[in-house]
Amino acid sequence: MSSPVLTSHPSDAEHEVLREIERRVLWLSSAIIHHANLVRPNPSGLKVGGHQASSASMLSIMTSLWFRHLRAQDRVSVKPHASPVLHSINYLLGELDASYLPRLREFGGLQTYPSRLKDPDPADYSTGSVGIGATAPIWGAVSRRYVDTAFSGAVISSIVQ
Repeated sequence: MSSPVLTSHPSDAEHEVLREIERRVLWLSSAIIHHANLVRPNPSGLKVGGHQASSASMLSIMTSLWFRHLRAQDRVSVKPHASPVLHSINYLLGELDASYLPRLREFGGLQTYPSRLKDPDPADYSTGSVGIGATAPIWGAVSRRYVDTAFSGAVISSIVQ
């Protein structure tokens, strides 16, 4: 599998578009967390929605990946507490209905850890607190390289086509 080779930095116009997307993702992800922690009825008073800083720490990286670098065949493991950023990106890309945005950590709503089974929007890897999210992409890459080397990619190419 070849890696994309970007021969130039984004143009000023492209950089401005990415910054505007980043601002929207930051606002959405912060609002998702704020709603879960302070707006939604919470009789127990426990903080349930996560921390804005945990999501914001991945904001620039994820915006750049999803809106400039990722190809259809690429897979990304998103750190657990950055799921509000992933949900925001998926919403902006049309992969998540707006009705889910105020439902972080609600039964049947969005998960605080990306989940392939429980989330209504796409996640490449479920990254719960057991650490599988960090190792799954490594094993996937090793497997891909093995197939490409051992079979010259012919097996997978014939399956995909």
